[in-house]
This record gives sequence, structure tokens and C-alpha cells, in this order.
Amino acid sequence: MRRFLLRAGMWFYRNRHWRPVEHLTHRSAAAQHDVLQRLLHANRDTGFGVQHGFKNIRSDAQFREQVPVQTYETLRPYIEEQRLKGTRALTAEAPLFYAQTSGTTGKPKYIPITPTALAMYRAEQALFSYLQFRACPQAFTGKALGIMGAAIEGRLDSGHEVGSVSGHLYQSLPSIIQSRFVVPPAVSDIADYEIKYLVILRLALAENNITYLGSPNPSTFLRLSDLMNQKRKTLMHSLETGQLDALDGLDAPLRTTIAQRLKPASERAAQLRAKSTLTFANVWPSIRLLTTWTGGSCGIALNTLRKQLPSSAITMELGYQSSECRGTIALQAETAAGLPPLHHHFFEFVEQASWENVKPEFLTLDQLELGKRYYILITTVAGLYRYFMNDLLEVTEFFHRTPLLRFIQKGKGVTNLTGEKLYEIQVIDAVQATISRLNLVSNFFLMVADEEISAYRLFIELDTSISADVRITAADIDQRLGELNIEYFAKRASNRLAPLTLAWLKRGTAEAYKSACVRAGQREGQFKPVVLQYRKSLALSLDEYVVR
Repeated sequence: MRRFLLRAGMWFYRNRHWRPVEHLTHRSAAAQHDVLQRLLHANRDTGFGVQHGFKNIRSDAQFREQVPVQTYETLRPYIEEQRLKGTRALTAEAPLFYAQTSGTTGKPKYIPITPTALAMYRAEQALFSYLQFRACPQAFTGKALGIMGAAIEGRLDSGHEVGSVSGHLYQSLPSIIQSRFVVPPAVSDIADYEIKYLVILRLALAENNITYLGSPNPSTFLRLSDLMNQKRKTLMHSLETGQLDALDGLDAPLRTTIAQRLKPASERAAQLRAKSTLTFANVWPSIRLLTTWTGGSCGIALNTLRKQLPSSAITMELGYQSSECRGTIALQAETAAGLPPLHHHFFEFVEQASWENVKPEFLTLDQLELGKRYYILITTVAGLYRYFMNDLLEVTEFFHRTPLLRFIQKGKGVTNLTGEKLYEIQVIDAVQATISRLNLVSNFFLMVADEEISAYRLFIELDTSISADVRITAADIDQRLGELNIEYFAKRASNRLAPLTLAWLKRGTAEAYKSACVRAGQREGQFKPVVLQYRKSLALSLDEYVVR
């Protein structure tokens, strides 16, 4: 009966969500024009809409003329006015809640989630559920291990809730789908990452027939794998007894909710004890589908994770998405590309090479070319107008007359190893604050993001003699980065991101690095070192310049 209801639900999703979108992919230009006009009409009487003449905009070109490119900082005054005063500064609809993420300054970004925006997220999730089912029906026959954020993470000074879209989406899932998840939403409320992951593992280990894995970053599953073996004795004892001492530190209601699910499973414990090492393949041999991010630096962790999965498991890209919006939806498994939700958001693009031009050329979805890379701008119903995402995407193929896009990486000045989205300005602020406190002077430092080991290494050339302990200095900067960036703090707290390491550089390194950049094609008169870079992008290896 359950299988019949599931298939009936997916048939409904196909006809309600997939068929209309597929039809629009034959006419992407017209679809995008209609979306823009709908968004402008909905918010024409807002403060932002009146100031930028939304009522008079009739074309995409006119939209670009009247509305400058926006960042969160240019929109922050409107968001704060609407949040604190309740005015319709940015959107006609009052936000239901805010999604919090890290900004380019120490101030976090609060992305408004309006009722219409949340409805769009739900429709996109329903569409993606159908596409996953179409790609791998076997993944829906057993239980699912999905890791999502908390629906409510806190409250702002204005009384608004702060939460994750994924948590709210879980609450809106049909009961037949919710029943498949082995981890209840309450687990997302556990603040201590060690306890949270231990609870996730305990609940999952009790289930033999897990057929689906889902989490944005594959490094989360690698962390679970390590913990599964490190805490093996504790987990096996809990399976045998139905008790877990780690719950003692939780609030009573949360502890009760989780404890009710911790039933003794002595046979399962004996089965797992017989294995020399626990892997996803030998613990859950029925896994058929992993849904996660596959692009950018996530591919490094994914390659490692694949070796632990059953050979029959396939991977499906979760999609290019952020707190701001869902930018792509994968149409099939084993590809990093996805279809932009052209029925919900208005998209603009600038070719990578032309972004630095005085007047870059802005393109619409139908104007993109195969194989080229573009910066992306979005306009959403939640009030992000011509919002520059600082992300690079590539056109990999076309579905009918609509390009499929693959996330490449964050733009210049931003790195992202495990979801922390670290900004150059945050590195500058943290390093300068620490070296100033230690009475050190430096005119050259470089933070290197190493995708191979999911860690940052900071190189500093000092103008003064070295008088500070390298480990203490690194720990201080590491802490300051966590204070400036909530996602960096979270990834460090959960050990998904390794501790920052520091190396002092020999005198003259700055000049050597500049010379290498000039030789690589940068103009000497316009040279400005990028303080935050991926290791693979360095113009010069700094290891030989380190003071031993």
C-alpha cells in the first residue's frame, strides 16, 4: 500500500511540477520575461519598487537601466527597515522568517523568506523529489538518512524567527515521505555537533535497509564515517541497551523525543561487531542513491566518500543553491549540471572575462553559450533584485532550448571548502587584528584554501623579527574568523574544517610572489595580491619561502 501511495504521489508531482517546467524549456526567453514582469508587479508599490520605477518597466533592458546591480550590503537598509519597522520596503509580503548566512563583513546576512518564496521552495523540492525517483526508484523503497537544518534556529531582536529552508521543507513533506527518514527534525536542534552526529549515527545504525543518503556537503558523511569507527564501542553499547549517555546534556523535551526512538537492537549490534571496520557499504549495503553537492571543492570529499559506498549506489547533484535561492535542479544522476528554475526566478549572466569591464554585458538565459563560464545575478520574489551572487557557473549542455548550468566556484575573494564561504575581507580583518594585538607588522600575507585536506594555511611575511608563537597566533586568528563568519565557526566546531595552520615567510617573499604574478600576465602597475586563494590558483608555491 505504501509503495502504491508513493508512486501515486510521484505521478502527481510529475504532472503538477515537471510537465509545466519541461514545456517552458522550449521557450525560455518568454518564460523569463513573464517571470520578471510578475515579480515587478508583485512588488511595484514597495519602497524599493517605487524608487526604481517598477511600474514603468516593460522589458529586460529597461530593468537593467533602472535597477543597478545589487549586493546584500546595498539591500541591507531595505531589509532592516522592513524587519524592524514592518514597512513594505522591499517586498509586498511580510517575510515568514529569515535564513541567516555569513556576509562579507562581520554582520550576518538575513535573507527574507516570504510566503510565496517558501511555496516556490516547496514546489522545487517536489519537482526534485520526482526527478530523483525517476533517476533511481530503488532509493525510495527503504529508509532515508537525510541531514537538514533546524526549521527554527533562533529569533532576531525584531521577534522574527531565524531558520533553515530545509527544515521548513521537511515539515511540509507528505507524511508518507517523512516516515522514511530515520533522523527526526528534532535532532537538528542539538547545538553540540559531536552529540548531534552521535545521535544521527545511533538512529541510523539501528536501520539495516537505508536506501537513500542526502546532505548538502559530502564532507558531512565523511565525518560520520570517522565518528562511526571512533565511537564504535559507545554506539554498539547503545544498540544493545537502548541507552545513550550523550543525551544527558540535552534539554528534557529533546532528550525525551530522541530517547523514544532508541530501542534495543542486540542482533543488529552483533552483526556490526563482526565487521573489522564500519563503512557505508558494509553497514548499509542497500544504499542506492546519494544526493549531495558534487561541484567545486565538494568533488574532493565526494571522491573519497564514493569509495565507502556500495558499488551499485549512484550520485545525484543536490543543485546549485544557497540561502538566497535554488539556482539549479538536476534532471538526472551522475551529472553536476542542472536546470535553472526559470519559472520562479529571473536570471542574468555576465561572461567571466567581461565582468571586470567598465560596462559588462548582461545576458539572459536564452543568450548563454555552450562551454562558457558566467557570473550569475538573480531576481527573486523575496526581494533580491539583480543580486550579484559572486558565483561562477558553466553551461555544460542544453535541455531543449534552455542551458543546463554547473557550479564552478565562488568568485574572486571568496573560498568555500566545506560550506563556510570565507571572504577575503574577513581574513584581512582577523589577521590584522591579531598581528596588531601582538605588535607585529606585516605588509604581505596570504590565506590558502587547500581542497585536498579541507583546511586553510596562512602565510605571513613580517617586517619585524618573529616574536610570537606560531600555534598561539594561528589559534587566535582561527577564533577571530569564527567570530566574523558563523559558517566558518560551525564547520570548525564540527571538525569538518581542520584547524588553521600558520607559517612565517622569509623577507622578500612578497616581491617574489608579485614577480611571479606579473610573469603570469598581471600588469605590474595594477597588481594587487588576492589575499584569499585556492592552493591550485597560486602563482607561486610558498613552501620554499617558509622560515624553518
